[in-house]
Amino acid sequence: MLTSTYLVSTDKRLRAYLIGGLIALMVVAGSLAYEVKPGDTLSGIAAKHGVSLQALLESNDIANPDLILPGQKINIPGSGGSGGGGTDVHVVEAGETLGVIAARYKATVAAIAKANDLKNPNLIRVGQKLTIPAGGSGGGGGGGSSSSGFHIVKAGETLGTIARKYGLSVSALAEANGITDPNVIYVGTRLSLSGKSFVPDNLPGEGGGGSSTTSHTVAAGETLDTIARKYGTTASAIAKANSLKNPNLIRVGQVLSIPGAAWVCPVKGGTYVNDWGVGKPDGRWHQGIDIFAPRGAEVYAPVSGKIELVTGTVGGLQFFLHGDDGVTYIGTHLDAFGRSGRVQAGHVIGYVGDTGNARGGPTHLHFEIHPGGGDPVNPYPTLKEAGC
Repeated sequence: MLTSTYLVSTDKRLRAYLIGGLIALMVVAGSLAYEVKPGDTLSGIAAKHGVSLQALLESNDIANPDLILPGQKINIPGSGGSGGGGTDVHVVEAGETLGVIAARYKATVAAIAKANDLKNPNLIRVGQKLTIPAGGSGGGGGGGSSSSGFHIVKAGETLGTIARKYGLSVSALAEANGITDPNVIYVGTRLSLSGKSFVPDNLPGEGGGGSSTTSHTVAAGETLDTIARKYGTTASAIAKANSLKNPNLIRVGQVLSIPGAAWVCPVKGGTYVNDWGVGKPDGRWHQGIDIFAPRGAEVYAPVSGKIELVTGTVGGLQFFLHGDDGVTYIGTHLDAFGRSGRVQAGHVIGYVGDTGNARGGPTHLHFEIHPGGGDPVNPYPTLKEAGC
């Protein structure tokens, strides 16, 4: 009896010793074992343990990341195991896109999509954990990073809570972003944290921006209204700029000053496509043109005026710029908002993206011009005249 008890006790101690030895060997080797549970995915396991999907594949000699079984043991490599630089884990928040997240960590959309086995980089959900591959920097922190220099406003946030999060004053944050009323901020707005406001170095009248007016010589058959439409302005604005008492009386050869015609191009280096008037399957027609550019490219206010920010299912993140020239300019499918309220020509008012019904397509800015806030006109001639 004593012998039997002793053998059982010895057996238990031996097994415990062996298991402890195995665990010690695994720790020394810089890895741990994880048992797959029902519903687990390899990308989810990678995110949970803060490693890249590629590191898991290589450590476990897995050819197909979609084929893992409950009860299967997955070897989790130690921190920094696949590239020497370590990885970050980011939890997706409302309003974020993969492009915004990539910019925050100074990574690429393709790299994050690959690290997380995302078949469609445009489909991410709130609360999803994403592995940021080695080489990205910035730290998640939910909503922004002081090292990346900006913060995307989320639902429920105030300028005060954002300022406290980054150790800034509300007044400094408001000044850096041209916010006149600190009580009014919009979800999706990208706030500068560096103290540098959304203003390029070459605003009109400040070197390299050119004059705010241009001239036009009246040709036979032209009216003030047709001239205004050509330049994307209004007849009343031209009449006022030229002190015309009767806007119906202009003569052939007369030189007119066109206010606000030499404005800032909305997207620098973009591809401007004249697809004005193209019909759509649902019977609608294209009321603007498309300016194709990489995700996150800056969108500039073409003229001075007041910005109104809107979010919709079709246009996604949109701006309405009510220009001082009497024209309303509309831009849609933004990845994030820039400035709001009162802006000058050349201020950054948004960033190129694919929100709304453009999701999954080429990133671009849909751009419209509405003289006097009325019916749209083709923006292409105005943009071409401005040298965009």
